[in-house]
Amino acid sequence: MVQWAVGSSVPFFPRSGGHSEWSTIGEDGIIIDLSKCHGIDIDAAGRKATLRGSILSKQVAVALADAGFFTALENGNTVGAIPYFLGGGASLTTLITGFGSDQILSARMIDATGNIIEVTDEKQPDLLWAIRGAGQFFGLVTELTIKICPLSDLGNDQGVIWVGNFVFPLERADEVAHTMKLLMNDGSKATAGLMMIMAPPPTRKPAVVIAARFTGRPKRSGGRVQAPNASDGREAMAAKGDFKRFGVVGLRRFDVGRFLQTVDIWKRLQSECPDAINTAFNFQWDSRPPRVPDFDSSMSLHDIRYWQNNLIWHTDASSRQRVDELNDECIATMRGSDRSEYADFQNGTRTGPIELRFRGEGKLEKLKSLKKQWDPQGVVTKQLLD
Repeated sequence: MVQWAVGSSVPFFPRSGGHSEWSTIGEDGIIIDLSKCHGIDIDAAGRKATLRGSILSKQVAVALADAGFFTALENGNTVGAIPYFLGGGASLTTLITGFGSDQILSARMIDATGNIIEVTDEKQPDLLWAIRGAGQFFGLVTELTIKICPLSDLGNDQGVIWVGNFVFPLERADEVAHTMKLLMNDGSKATAGLMMIMAPPPTRKPAVVIAARFTGRPKRSGGRVQAPNASDGREAMAAKGDFKRFGVVGLRRFDVGRFLQTVDIWKRLQSECPDAINTAFNFQWDSRPPRVPDFDSSMSLHDIRYWQNNLIWHTDASSRQRVDELNDECIATMRGSDRSEYADFQNGTRTGPIELRFRGEGKLEKLKSLKKQWDPQGVVTKQLLD
């Protein structure tokens, strides 16, 4: 299919889980739907698994758990697992495992000319370096071999994660934010989660909701969830329909004043666009930094512990421009003016200065050089081409 498309000068995009803003195209092109091609093979002795086609995150998590393992994945059941890993992949277990791209051991890729390439440390080390964080930009990856971890690495014998939701009236946002800042900065405990400005059902009263999680051995017995089920509560958000997108920026620290400004922006959003009642402005934290792998890659976000991770959700097409404007205002508020204080996540955006997505000395230059080698015409995407 790729060879035919390239030979016929027909643009194409691959489709996996169907959540990407970029896996769509006009009438002049085609979508290569991988939904009929998916699977997983688990090598328990080697602590690795090979993913194929459009296998979804939940399918991977369940299969691994049945074999006694998990990986850096549990964050959205219907997200395509392979593109998730290729673009970086921030998960519920980032502080234990590192990012999704840190798990990649090897890949099978169809390049921009339609040839099948085995991407390994022995055969294509530079390309392996590139797809660990920028994998969508070099070809169509049909197979991915990843590291897997025993469930005991979650810090308990049951392979569970402790989760809990705490709801406070929006009027208490100042008090909650100051208290949460202490918890977020306490690396003595492996906490993580979201501080959300939202109007949760059924009452739809504006609130600050703390969706917290803890790995280890909690003293309390309630709120334990098996690892492959940790994202089940987000099923409604992942359902098809309406108008949804994410607004994401990585941050070095939590600023209470800026967070409180985003509360006012969310209030304006609800006043001006009541159909955006499901929109949540979310601040995501990990009390400990991500685990850093023992190899270099194109991924450059290991210094990021905090994220503004907004779920934008509205039902009226005419609201699109205003909803996007207020989301952008929220992101800009949390960023501030100092570029050294924030970074963009390549899984969440393909706009803005590319230097904010691929940071670090020489990384962007190396990626651009490899792009010219593997896809100089921008068949897969124009990203990384000047």
